[in-house]
Parts: sequence; structure tokens; C-alpha cells
Amino acid sequence: MSQFLRRFISLPIQSIRFFHSFDEITPAKYISTHLQNGIGSRYVCQLQRLTIQVCKEFRSSYGTREWISNDLTAFARQYPYVVIYIQPRRHRPPNLIGEYLSGDRQWIPLSNCDRNRVNWWINSLLTQQGDPQWRLLKQMHTDSPSVQGIWTPFTNKPIDRILRTYPDKDLIEMEYPQMTATQQIKELFEQQKQNKTT
Repeated sequence: MSQFLRRFISLPIQSIRFFHSFDEITPAKYISTHLQNGIGSRYVCQLQRLTIQVCKEFRSSYGTREWISNDLTAFARQYPYVVIYIQPRRHRPPNLIGEYLSGDRQWIPLSNCDRNRVNWWINSLLTQQGDPQWRLLKQMHTDSPSVQGIWTPFTNKPIDRILRTYPDKDLIEMEYPQMTATQQIKELFEQQKQNKTT
């Protein structure tokens, strides 16, 4: 062990990059949707094609075969816009390959997954947009940020509300304005009635 440490310490900096690839660091970006998908228009599922590679006899394919025999037809009826291919592979573990409208592909190994886990992975691919894994810089992002910041239930409330412990007996009753709009309209109607009679 000490020989390895001596060798590692004596290496120049260029050789240290051999041990840790700096290119494999996960890239970062803000959260976004493809072409504002589902914002102000109808939602278009980004999953285009689903390929299930399975062996008819291999032991680790049991859960995948169960999903194919029991849940495949219901899935195909529920999501007619996703093309499903079953690709037989002899004596190999099962895989799930999702291809998206953007051209990206995601590959998921399904070795020893039971039927529920296979269903979970398929629904996971169905709800993604096909991007590779990104490290999100923030959990929210907007193109036109506000000066006030993110809205919370306490944004425009007095500061004493924030410092109280809840449930608070003083705040149990609902706060209503002095007169509701319906009451104001009824009162105006009654005034008009009286003016017409006089």
C-alpha cells in the first residue's frame, strides 16, 4: 500500500487526470420543458418508442415476461402514441430502451426486476423528456424573474403571523371583509327599490 501512495504522490499533475476524469462530472442546467410543452397548449408525450429486450427462458427476465403477458395490452390501449417493440434475446438479461422525440435514448437494465418494478420503470420513461441526467441549479426557474421572490403563504401577511405557533385560537374564525360583494349588491337593489317607490 505504501508503494502505491509513494507512486501516486510522485506523479505529475497531468497523470492525476488519469485517475479522475473531469469530463464525467454531471452537467448543470435550469429546469425547463421542450418548447414549453404543455404550457398554454396541449401536452405531447416525448416518449416515441419503447423497446423491451427479453429472453423467454432466462431466470432474470421473469418479471419482464410477467409484465408483457399481463400489462402490455392495457399499456398499449392507454398510450396509443407510444410504439412498443418486443425483441427476443437468448440467454441475456432484459433491457428497456426508450427513444424520445428529441432523438435521445435511455437504456435501463431490468435484471431481476419484478412486475411492479418493470411497470415503475416504464412509467418513469413515459414521464421524462429524454434529456440525459442533469444536475439542476435550482428547483424552479422563470424567464422573467420577480423582484419580490418566490410566493409563499406568508408573502403579504403581517410579521406577527409568521412568529405565532399554530393552531392559534385567535385565528380560528375566518376573516371576512365588513360587507361582502353580494351584500353590497343586495343593499344597492333595496335602495333602488325604495327610490322607485318614492
